[in-house]
This record gives sequence, C-alpha cells and structure tokens, in this order.
Amino acid sequence: EPGIGKSRLAEELAAEARARGGRVLWGRCWEAGGAPPYWPWVQSLRGLLREGDPEALRTHVGSGAPYLAQMLPDVDELFPDLPAPPGGGPEADRFRLFDATATFLRRAGADKPIMLVLDDLHAADESSLLLLRFVARELTGAHVLIVGTFRDTELLPDSPMAAALAELAREQATRQVSLSGLSEAQVTALIETTAGTSAVRQDLVRAIFAETEGNPLFVEEVVRLLASEGRLEKPGDDIGWRLAIPHGVREAIGRRLRRLSDECNRSLGVASVVGREFDLEVLAAVTERTVDDVLDLLDEAVKARLLTEVPTSAGRLRFAHGLIRETLYDSMRVTRRVHLHRRVGETLERLHRDDLEPHLPELAHHFFQSAGGQMSRAAEYARRAGDRASRLLAFEEAVRLYRMALRALDEQRPVDEAVRCELLLALGDALARAGEADGAKSVFLEAANVAMQRGMPEPLARAALGYGGRFVWEVGRGDPHLRRLLEEALSALGEDESALRARVMARLAAGPLRDDVNREARDDLSRRAVEMGRRGGDPGTLAYVLDGRYAAVWWPENLEERLALSAELVEAAARAGDREREFQGHHYLCLALLESGDTPAVHREVEAKARLGEEIRQPAQRWYLVSVRAALAVFSGRFDEGERLIEEMFELGDRAQGPMARAYEIGQLYALRRLQGRLAEVEPTLESLAGEYPTYLVLRCELAQARIELGRESRAREVLDDLARDDFGVLPRNDEWLFGTCLLAEVVAALGDASRAQILYDLLLPYGPRNAVSAPDAYTGSVSRNLGTLAVALSRPEVGAVHFEDALAMNERMGARPWVALTRYEYGRMLLSSDSDPARASEQLEMALETARQLGMATLEDRSSRLLEHAGGPSTRGRRMTRTFMFTDIVRSTALVEAIGDEAWQDLARWHDATLRSLFAAHGGEEIDHAGDGFFVAFAEPRHSIDCAVAIHLTLVNHRRTHGFAPRVRIGLHTAEAMKVGAGYRGSGVHLAARVGALAEGDEIVASGATAELAEGYDVSNRRLASVKGFAQPVEVVTIDWRTPS
Repeated sequence: EPGIGKSRLAEELAAEARARGGRVLWGRCWEAGGAPPYWPWVQSLRGLLREGDPEALRTHVGSGAPYLAQMLPDVDELFPDLPAPPGGGPEADRFRLFDATATFLRRAGADKPIMLVLDDLHAADESSLLLLRFVARELTGAHVLIVGTFRDTELLPDSPMAAALAELAREQATRQVSLSGLSEAQVTALIETTAGTSAVRQDLVRAIFAETEGNPLFVEEVVRLLASEGRLEKPGDDIGWRLAIPHGVREAIGRRLRRLSDECNRSLGVASVVGREFDLEVLAAVTERTVDDVLDLLDEAVKARLLTEVPTSAGRLRFAHGLIRETLYDSMRVTRRVHLHRRVGETLERLHRDDLEPHLPELAHHFFQSAGGQMSRAAEYARRAGDRASRLLAFEEAVRLYRMALRALDEQRPVDEAVRCELLLALGDALARAGEADGAKSVFLEAANVAMQRGMPEPLARAALGYGGRFVWEVGRGDPHLRRLLEEALSALGEDESALRARVMARLAAGPLRDDVNREARDDLSRRAVEMGRRGGDPGTLAYVLDGRYAAVWWPENLEERLALSAELVEAAARAGDREREFQGHHYLCLALLESGDTPAVHREVEAKARLGEEIRQPAQRWYLVSVRAALAVFSGRFDEGERLIEEMFELGDRAQGPMARAYEIGQLYALRRLQGRLAEVEPTLESLAGEYPTYLVLRCELAQARIELGRESRAREVLDDLARDDFGVLPRNDEWLFGTCLLAEVVAALGDASRAQILYDLLLPYGPRNAVSAPDAYTGSVSRNLGTLAVALSRPEVGAVHFEDALAMNERMGARPWVALTRYEYGRMLLSSDSDPARASEQLEMALETARQLGMATLEDRSSRLLEHAGGPSTRGRRMTRTFMFTDIVRSTALVEAIGDEAWQDLARWHDATLRSLFAAHGGEEIDHAGDGFFVAFAEPRHSIDCAVAIHLTLVNHRRTHGFAPRVRIGLHTAEAMKVGAGYRGSGVHLAARVGALAEGDEIVASGATAELAEGYDVSNRRLASVKGFAQPVEVVTIDWRTPS
C-alpha cells in the first residue's frame, strides 16, 4: 500500500550494497504521466555510463552499442564512431536492444557488482516491463541484483505489471517480499526516531498504532503533524489522541501542507502538475519567478521533508512521496489543473524548442490534460511521440500514445479523416509489433474503411497489407475481410507500377487465392509481382514478392522452380537485411529439399534456420523451427522428442501463428498418433477443425485416413465421396495437394475402390520419387509407397512390388524408420496375399514387426504379428552375421543439462546427433538404435568402425578448438556374431559390446581385443582384462590411441 516503506527499504538496501563495494543504479518510474519510453532503464543505465571509464564501457557495451544507443543517446555521445545498427525488422531489433542491455549489465557487473533499483514499477510503461522480464531471464548467475518496488494495491488482474509478475515468478532467482504494517513495538521505535525523544507516552503510541495500522509514512506524517502543532508532548487520554490524529494519510499530509505559507503551497501545486520529479527552471518559468526565488519559497517544504533533492540531477527536486504530490494535485480545482497543464506545456515548448524530441511524451500529456482548444497540439505531439516510441522499439508505449492522439483528434471538429487514417495505420502497426494481432486487425479494418470512404488508394493498400499480417503466405481461412480488402486495394491502386502494388499482388496470390481450384489467377498475379519487384530494384520488396510467389505456386510439379525461388529469396532478403524473410527462404528450401528426399541438405537448412532464429528470437520463427524439428523427429521415429516438441508448439501457439496455429499443431499430433496407433485421441479434434476451416481440405483428408485406420469405413467414405468429386478436382493444387492426395490413396486402397484407385494412381504416378510433405504438419515418406498400395488395389502386384522397392530405398535413404516399417508391412502383406514369395513376405513382416516394437508403433506391431501368425506362426528365424558393434554416449550428460539449461542442451544434442550420423554414414555404419544421447551402430568391417570412432573424436576436438566447446563422448567397440532380426541384431555379442562401451571414459575409445586384432593401423594401450556385468569370464579390452595413428 502507499507509504508502506518500499522505497525506503530499497534505499537502506542500496546503502548496504555501497558499503560492501557494490555499484548502485536507480531508475524511478514516472507516476504523473508523460515519461519517455524505457524511462527507469534510461535513468539507471545513464548513471552507469556516467560513472564508468570510457575504455571499460566500450568493452562492456561491445557489439550491442548501436542498439543501446537507440534507447540511450548517451552511448552515441560517448562513442561518436558507432555504426548504424544493421537492419533485421523491428521485432529482431528489439530483441537485440534487450540482449544488448542484459549483456551490458552482465559485463559491468563482472567488474563491480551492481544493484539496480527500479522504483514504482506499478507506474512503468509496458515496454520497460518487457525489458525487465527479458533481463531477468538472461542475468542468471551474473553479479547483478535487481530490486523492483511496486504497489500491489494498484494492480488490476489484466495489467502489464500483473503479467510481468507472473512471468518473473517463474524465474528461479526471483524472490518477492510483501511489506505489511509495523508492529506496535516498531511503531514505538519509529515515533521515538522521528520525534527525537525516547520519552513517548504509551497511550500516544497505542492511538497512533490503532489509527495508522503501522503504515510507516502515516506514522511519520502524524508525528510530524502533532509536533508541528505542539501536541506531541501534551498529556492526554486515548480519546484525546484519537481526536487529534487525522483519519488517513492524505488528511495528515493535507494538514501538514496547510502549515506552509500560501506562496509555498501555490508553488507546490504547480510542481504537482509538472510531476513527481520536477525541473526548477520549468517551475520558475510557469510561476513567473526566478529559480532563486522558487528555491527560497520551496525551502520550507524541503525542511518539512515534503520535498527532497535528486542526487544525480542538479536543478531538480522531488516530492518525498507520491502521496504528497497526489494530495496537492487532487485538491486543486479542475479548471486550475487544466490551466496549469497548458502553462506547463507551453513552457516546455519554449524551453526546449531546439530539441523537442525527448520531451514529446510530456508535451502530449500536458496538452491532452489541457483539453479544449489544445487538442490539436495534443494530437500532434502524441503522434510524434508515438512515432518516436516505435523507433525506440517501445511498441506498447507507441500504442498508448497513438490512442491518445486519436482521442485528441476525435475531440476536434471537423475531424481530419486523412490524419485519422494515418494514425489508425500507425496504431495498427504498433499493435501488430506488440503481438496484439486481433487488436491490430480491428484497427487496420477501421483504417481501410476510412480510406475507402475518402478515396485514398495508398492508405487502403497499407491497411489491407497490415490486416493480412506479417506472413505473406497466410491464407486467412475463415476470415471474412482479407480477400475483399486486398482486391479493393489492388483495384484502387490502378495499373501504375509501384512497390506497394507489387506487395498487394503477391499478398493476394499467396494468401486468399491459394485455396482456389483455378491456379491461373495466382500464377499470373505472383509472376507479375516478381517481375515488378525485379524491375523496381528494392531488395526488400523483391524478397516480399518472392516469398509470395513461392507460396502461390507451391505445386508438386514445379520443384525445381521452387528451389530456385527459395534460393533467390534468401539472397534478396540478406541484401535487404530482412532476417525474417531470409529465415522464410531457408524454410522453403528445407521443405523443398525434404520433398526431394535430400535429408543431409535438409539438416543443413535447419541449422541455418536455427542460427537465424537465434538472431531474430521471435515467437513466429521459433514456432517454425520447432514445427520442422517436431515433424523430422516423428518422421525418423524419435517419438518422445517429437511429443515434447509438439507440446512446445502448442505453448507458442496463437502468439506465433494466430488462430490457424491449432489446425497446424493438430496436424503434427495426428501424424504422431497415427504412427503410435492412437488416432482415436485426435479424431474428434480433427472433425471439429475440419468443420471450422472448410477450405483447409488437408484436415478432411487426415480425418478420412484416421477413420479408415480406426475401422470406421462408412464415415471415411462420406468424406471421400465429397473430396472425390470431379475426379478429385475439388482439391486445389497447392502445398497440401500431394500430402492430402496420398492420404486419400490409403483410404481408397483400404475400401477397395478400384475406379478411384486408378484415378489417384494416374495423378500420383509422376511424383513417385517424392516425399509427401505437408507444411508445417507432417511427412509421410515416399509417394511410391502410396503407388504400391494403389497398384495392389488395382490387382497389379508385380507393379506394386516395383513401387514398394522404390519406397523402401527412398525411405531408408531418408532415415524415415516408421515409414520404412509401414512400407515393409504393406509390401509383405501384398506378397502374402499374392503368394508369390512367402519367404520374402515373412522377412519384410519380421523387419516391420521389429521396428514397430522398437519405436512403439502399437497398431503396426499388432497387424504385423497377426499376418506372421497367418503365414505360419510367429517367426523367430534370423540370419547370423558377423558385425562390429559400436556404442556411443555423452559422459556426464545430466550435469551438462543442469549447467547449460534445457534449451541449450536440445541445440547441443541436435548438433551432436547430426554430426555423428553424418560420420556413421561416411564410414558405412548402420544405425540400429538411438536412445537419449547414445547410439548403437553396426559396421561390416572392424577397421571402418575404428576409423569412424577416431573421426568422431577428431571432429569433436576441432569443434572445441573453433567454437570453444563440444561434449565429451565415450565409444565402445566389439566384433561378434549376432542374429539379424528385422532391422536389429540380437545376441550376447550385442550385450557385450554395450558393456565394453560402458568401460570407456570421456574422449576414449575402448575396443575388445578381438576387434583391435582385426583392425590394423592404430596404436593401442592399456590392454587389460575387465570384468563386465552379466558375463562370467573377464573380457580383454584395449584403448585405441586415436591421437597417434601408427
């Protein structure tokens, strides 16, 4: 509550910090309104800049200096040679500003511990609170203590401060201290200290304690009031004291103020209009006095402890408590306040006419409070202040200021609709940048209506693009306005070439037109947009229209064109400094390469996206990256990892992708649950979403496949009959066509619908060598598998066998273990039913069964087992083979996760897995299993296994040298005969190889003696007999000296 002592407690803590050799920084939020964005941070960091040595400061700010200078002009003054910050979009620039602030504090704190006080956070602008949330996450372990004070009595549940508190509470280092009133004993001590005497009557203490409830400010004000009235030392009973004590702290403050001279009170009243903290020059000018005269007048308020000096700002005074200012301000007549606000605004204009920029929020505030004829000035200053806040990346503050400008404009008659339209556009952009997508759309729609009514083509086009959001490819399914707005804008702009027209054309083609069955309109529009963009010479516009072109012509037959478009997009976006669209180009490349089955190139693109995503650090790009990694994890059979990543997608959700996020995420979950045999869990949600988004037909394709998988044939047929109209011509040829058509092929084959099977076979035949990709939902492997199932439905098993062999080769090459298993099952089932090769059928089914068991594919395991029983009982046959088995493992991985955190660990694990897999492939290794951070790999030749192990360690050493860190890996090798069953190996030799791996230390290769003898070329050491768990006899092992090949 007000007066509870939060600021005083922080001051005492600050004194303790200084006494211990720390540096104290102080930032106070402006309670009276009109403060610039990030004001508490500007105040506190300015103190750090002014105290520090220039060379040390240059080291502390580092590469973040250009970004810090956007918030702190003092940085530019200290380092006039700073380059302009590289472009990357407002959201990415804001991340860099926040990151630069955290880095500056961390480095400065390493030199000398810092205590940073942010006082009165309940009055902070939202952008300052967002910066606090960011810094709190980034400063774990730094020599920085942040103390924030606030009044929880002024917090509404939906306020920015309430959201910040909830977020901060999740940080492990956060501690929240709630202050309550003092006890009666503590009140006694405070009265004695304030009165300067220990002879305080207990009846007085009891009366003060009862009335103030221990509020320290109230206690002090009462004691000072009673002392000033000469009542403190007079005897009296409890009733007498209660009559003398004011009811409430404001009354106490008011009575103390009335003991000052009239002139002093008048000056204090003017000061209360200026703010909690005020400049003496401003106050002198408003009251038409000299600064010396004002100081003389206010001296009695300073002596009465109603005002205090501001230690770091000469020529400024501050009310000792916000309640003192509020009491003065609220006691003034409204007409007097309005008059004084105008006077203060005019004074600020006059005093700062050569540099109004830093004072724009103050000017807007005072003229807005002036009402009446000052609203035109209020609107102009609020607009300019909003523009400045946007440039400073304080989007939330810009929203507040643009809304103030609109309210001021609406008070004028007549309203200038052109100005109003521009303000609405600016407000919509600020809302979008602040992450308030729904609010932004509402404002852009209002701006578009104004522009249409007033016949303003360019504002209409900007409103339509703004309404469409930041993603050029977003279709806007279910949105009643997007297509109309874009078409109206395109018509209004006419035929003259411009960057704006090119963008509207691209947005229309890539968005609302993408679900149209007729492809000609979007092909033509997007092609002309790209031609216009190339002629215009602006790389930013070119990147935008290339993004639109890719999405508009995302067809199965033009893979080569799309690969070229995405490469050009990456290059144009890089030239424009548009990191978000550069990321999008890599995303397109990733998916196009995945269609072609080039998984090594896919992983390179994912890493490129990860690097850019780390730079951009926006929810949308993070969601994108997580979605691809989730789909790749499920595609390769890492279901646990896929589940975790899908959960992360759901958490990012609406903020990253808007209302369609749920549909995309359920598509991912459908793909996982299908492979796990748990489709019944997602069928109701699929049905609901298919109804909610009737033009997003891939949902209906997934629904049909789910129903056929669950045995609901009649309900699957209902969906199929609708989608099969006009020989499946109702399916638009867009990015979902190939994936959706493959799902329908499974439905048709399961229903034995030969006529439709022939139609789909002909449609899919050109795409057999493709991987069926749904962005961003899922991948279902080689299209040849679907062609095989359709060939079986057409009673052409010999053709089906060719397709299944092609599918096996492609799926194995891509590392798509679940889809290899499904292909083997379908191939084996066909071979059994045709009775053409029972042994081959059993072999395929055994391998499908083995993989299903390893991965947890319950439905496939059950079906494979039943088919094997039908073929003559469960097979236990296998082929005995001699292989060298390798087991790898990251040592002390649990401690490493705790040290670097979950997110960094996941990035490290992905790099580790991709690196080792590439080396396995390069040395002929067959990955059998991957669990946690370990691999089980088989090699046909012992020498190849040792070469691979050595290559792993050399790669890790090189990475440590170039990047500073790589995990320590241990490797065990053993050569033995084992039973080849399905995709795995069984036998004691496999178990012994795992035990040999457990004997190794980090950065060590331990091999059994048998393996070492079979592989020449490396020195060995530490030959010994080792006892291993589960084996009666000790085993001879050696250490491979991989650093010194012989």
